[in-house]
Amino acid sequence: MSLIELATVRLKPHYTVPVSPSFTETWSHALHDVSSAAGIPFHLYHSINDKSVYYLLGGWPTGADHISFLSTPGAVDLAKAIGQFMTVDIVRHISGDIAPFGPRSEREFLRVSVYKVPIAHAGKWEREWMRDGGAGGWDESATVQKQHAAFRKMGEVTGSEGAFGGTDGQTFKTWIWIETARDNPKEKAAERSDEIGTETFEMEYAIG
Repeated sequence: MSLIELATVRLKPHYTVPVSPSFTETWSHALHDVSSAAGIPFHLYHSINDKSVYYLLGGWPTGADHISFLSTPGAVDLAKAIGQFMTVDIVRHISGDIAPFGPRSEREFLRVSVYKVPIAHAGKWEREWMRDGGAGGWDESATVQKQHAAFRKMGEVTGSEGAFGGTDGQTFKTWIWIETARDNPKEKAAERSDEIGTETFEMEYAIG
């Protein structure tokens, strides 16, 4: 199963915007390592609304590829890049393939939509998803991140243990869709349901 990795990270209070050259250098090195390991580009974005919030976005051919990376020096560099400058709000692993999403020039500005879908409606939701363009799927964080102790170790190194682990989804499943912010998404009837919780945020390319 291909995975999209989307982590929300936040500058520590004593770091200011614009960021220092050491921030850019450290993150450029870490993103190069993780992109080389994955074979899929990883980029760092910043929030349109809050410049202290960043998003790490990339992907893995399989969950096994991701787990293998966690025991490499590149993973240590990534953890240090996060831990030195940032705290982690949440790490999401999504069942989907971001590789064919297009070149970086087509992802300068992205919109992320997060839908909380009641378990009883999950099958219908997936069957009826009709949006063209973009990438995404179900949030599989709980399944992926509990498979290996290295995820817990990553949380410890970055001082953000609570961000790793995901939600078991006893009452709902989370569907996440990523698309260019230039697109004007067509609202589906399912999205208008009072039973579907929706969160949307936009981000702009920064490094990688």
